[in-house]
This record gives sequence, C-alpha cells and structure tokens, in this order.
Amino acid sequence: MADHQTGKDIFRECCSRIAAACEPCGFKYYKSRKSMVKHMDPFTAEAHFSSNASNVAGSYLEFNASCQIMNTQSGKIYWDISLSSFRNKGKVWNLAKETSREKGLAEIITLILDKVVPLMDKYGANLDEVLEQAILTGWFLPQSTPMEFYVLDVLDLVVDFGSPAQVTECAHRYIRHLPEEMQDTFRKEYEVYQRDEQAASTIAFRKLIPLMVERNIFLPQ
Repeated sequence: MADHQTGKDIFRECCSRIAAACEPCGFKYYKSRKSMVKHMDPFTAEAHFSSNASNVAGSYLEFNASCQIMNTQSGKIYWDISLSSFRNKGKVWNLAKETSREKGLAEIITLILDKVVPLMDKYGANLDEVLEQAILTGWFLPQSTPMEFYVLDVLDLVVDFGSPAQVTECAHRYIRHLPEEMQDTFRKEYEVYQRDEQAASTIAFRKLIPLMVERNIFLPQ
C-alpha cells in the first residue's frame, strides 16, 4: 500500500484483503456496502466493516466489523456482535501505520475465521444444537453475557424455529433468572395482561408477556 493513499483508500483495500481471505468460507464481498455476506437458508450471515469519520491521516485509521446472523426473509437480526469484542478490552484496530497494519489485518482475519465463522456456520449446519444452547445458557456466544440483555433475540430465534416446548423452556428460564423482586413484578404484570391486556410497565417484559399469554404458556412453578 503506497504512502500517498488516503485513509479511505487504505480502508477499502483492507476490506478487500480481508474479504479475499474469507472467500473460501463462502462469503461474497459487496464493495459498495463494505460487507461480506454468506447465505445459509433460511439465514444470512454478514460481516460489515466500519471505520470512523474522525480518522487522522497517517496516525489513526479505525477498523472494526459488525457480525450478524439474520433471517433472510424477514431481515430479523438474531445476534449482532462487534469483532473487537473478541480482543482484549474490546479495542478496535488502528490500521493507519503500514508498519503495524499487516499484524492488525492478520489478527482480524484470524478472529473472523476462528471465532465468527464457526458461530455463523452452526446456524446452517446444526440449528437444533444452537437452539438447545440458547435455551440452556440463555445465549451461546463465547463470552458470558447476562441473559436479560439478549432474551428478545433468543426468544425470536426459538419462536421462529423451535418447538412449543422449547419456547416454554426458554421463557421459563428467563423468568427464573430474574432477581426475586423482578420475578414478583413479572408475575403481577403477567396477571394484569392476562386479565386486562394491559401492556407491562416494565419495558423488558412487553414482548415476552404477550407471547406467553397468546401461546398459553403459564408462569413457572
């Protein structure tokens, strides 16, 4: 990469090099979108490359990628994780300096191939295992994340592709995971919705409670 290249030029070239390294895994690169896409019916896997408007030529060129699994037909996103979250302290990459750029690109490619691709491929190869992990652990990404932050995504996945028994199990696990005080709140708001169809005052419950009532899923004992 020549010294006279602009930050945008370097970013575009980095994207193309990463995409070329990932092409054998089934990704197609869309240059205008700065995204690698892989279709695994009924899912679409996508890694979208991003930078920063505050880049400084020659000293700072931010690079990161947002990795997603979505429903091909509806566009519903089941998970979205930043590639930098796999790094120590979640730092984004600085690819401005040619001396360190190769090391950064090698790390980015390795993380995509070793961490992201196996997660994405599970959807196409073994959805049943993904559903079981989602229910068992609340979420299946490598780092430990409190389930309440991801329950809507997990529920969407299980509701769209799981059995009625799996939907019930997922809902019950979420409720039991709540602190005791919040469990009491959930029960009260469930009963109010069941009686009056009044939306829950707790925003986090506004999707789960109607779903449970509509599917005749009772509160866990």
